[in-house]
Amino acid sequence: MSRSVTITGVGLATALGAGLDATWEGLRTGRSAVTAVAAPEGLYPGQGPVPAAALSDDLADVSAFGRRRLRALSRESLLVSRAGLLAWQDAGLDAGGAPAPEDLGVVLGTAGAGLTGYLQVLHDGLTLGVDLVSPYAGPQGSLNAAVSDLAIAADAEGPVVTVTAGRCSGAEALMVAADLVRTDQAEVVLVAAVDVLDPLRLAGADTGAGTGTDTDAGTDTGASAGKGAVDRGADGRSARLPRPFAPDRTGPLPGEAVVVLVVEDAGRARGRGARIHAEVAAVSTALGVPGDTDGEAAARAVDTALAAAGLTPGTVGLVCSSADGSGPVDRAEAHALSKTFGADTPVFTACAAVGDCAGATPLLQVALAVRALQDGVTPATAGLADWDPALPRLAVSDAPQRLPAATAALVLTTDERPGASAVVLRIPRRDPCPQRTHERPGPATATGLGGRK
Repeated sequence: MSRSVTITGVGLATALGAGLDATWEGLRTGRSAVTAVAAPEGLYPGQGPVPAAALSDDLADVSAFGRRRLRALSRESLLVSRAGLLAWQDAGLDAGGAPAPEDLGVVLGTAGAGLTGYLQVLHDGLTLGVDLVSPYAGPQGSLNAAVSDLAIAADAEGPVVTVTAGRCSGAEALMVAADLVRTDQAEVVLVAAVDVLDPLRLAGADTGAGTGTDTDAGTDTGASAGKGAVDRGADGRSARLPRPFAPDRTGPLPGEAVVVLVVEDAGRARGRGARIHAEVAAVSTALGVPGDTDGEAAARAVDTALAAAGLTPGTVGLVCSSADGSGPVDRAEAHALSKTFGADTPVFTACAAVGDCAGATPLLQVALAVRALQDGVTPATAGLADWDPALPRLAVSDAPQRLPAATAALVLTTDERPGASAVVLRIPRRDPCPQRTHERPGPATATGLGGRK
């Protein structure tokens, strides 16, 4: 019998607002946060504002575990530490039941945390002189800065790990965190993901990166978008809106987000009377291989996760997709999900509303899928209009969808490189007699974390 890993705390911020409630309400009504965003001053001079989804609130009112000298931290480090405190409070760890420092681990998934700070250090050193560069700026430009700052803030002395795997970084981080709990290397793990709008991502949006001609589907996805491709952003100004699964897809737009989850063993959580949001039944990843056709890597990730969780497709009541209005991702997920679930299982995606949040995407999807399971309804999918006839149909709607009676949800994230990750979440089950084992998982790329019998 294996230990059941659970999610007991959620803290996040997206372009739709600070906190899960604000993001959920924006998605429920189909609102998009895409607006015009400029690169940081001095970086990429001459580059005008481009459409993107930027955080409207950096959680400035959150104390980051009461830590001082916050101005020395990078924006990513600030966001992670502040969202970490929200997750800590949501898990009830501030009211008692906090683990000993040596039993608390921290894992971060990111595609490029620290990049903006690193570029700023180079810019300031070249333009102002090295004497005027802050001594704190260099270390904060490190990929490991955010996870280290969260570990310091939370007084964590257990394992501290940064994972970078492109768009699937958050899922890889959750896999590592679950293994740490399952193998008794940590009692509680703060698993975080953050990516912000660095100048390179904004430059890509400015040049239309990710758009172009969807030659495999015979569909033009260039800048000449059809009806509905222009929507009102969070500031009321018009902005190009991504169109998932549409015949006139205009490509993804960058977004930024920070998400921190508290994961711990189900027995420990129940022993301290914690609210369990969901069980992490399995996490899997799959890389593309030569000869793959549309959706094969995504389908492998889904099949492996379901098998590791011991579930059939019929037990999955909803799917959170990462479709973002790009040809490769939309095609891969439409084919993979249709193959496994057909056209009946409710599917939603948040990427048209909050942008492509890079490595933070999977954990954001997990948080939204948890909320959907709790509420029994999916949010609306923003940007949805005509369906590409070259894609198999899925049960996606521009309005909230009531969920059938089901026990699980699946989160699918696809990277264009290609590669994919899948997370299976299960509604918490009652377990009057928790037992613990100390078996380490094998070398496979799927971690099955089934509940106890």
